[in-house]
Amino acid sequence: MKTSFIKTLLNRALNQQILRYLLVGGASWVVDFLVFYLTYSHIGIVSAQTIARIVGAVVAFAGHKLIVFEDRQFTPKAIRQQLIQYLILWFVSYSLSILLLLAFVELLQLHPVAAKLITETIIIAINFVTMRRYIFASKAGA
Repeated sequence: MKTSFIKTLLNRALNQQILRYLLVGGASWVVDFLVFYLTYSHIGIVSAQTIARIVGAVVAFAGHKLIVFEDRQFTPKAIRQQLIQYLILWFVSYSLSILLLLAFVELLQLHPVAAKLITETIIIAINFVTMRRYIFASKAGA
């Protein structure tokens, strides 16, 4: 009986965290997507993706730290460590997003916006797991 109750509580907590992740991620993604959409035809796909990812990352880091993972570590050391890890994740995600985006556009001949949607879906899943297990693990229950 106790085990079932604990599992239920853990599942609810995780589901709420995932909901918060999706909301924060959604907000930062909307910012990212709008920047990409408004700029890709003027400055090119790679430049637009770069600017979009940077702007989205700023919004996302604050939201993930404070809202999703409820991390209240504000010491310079904690923030520096999380920021470095987040930037590494951002760089890996950015690199993977460029590769996927170009592959979908160039190899599969998808429209850049469709390619962006598919690419970001893949990146979102990878980033959640990485942030939950490594970057904000102290509050994520990893």
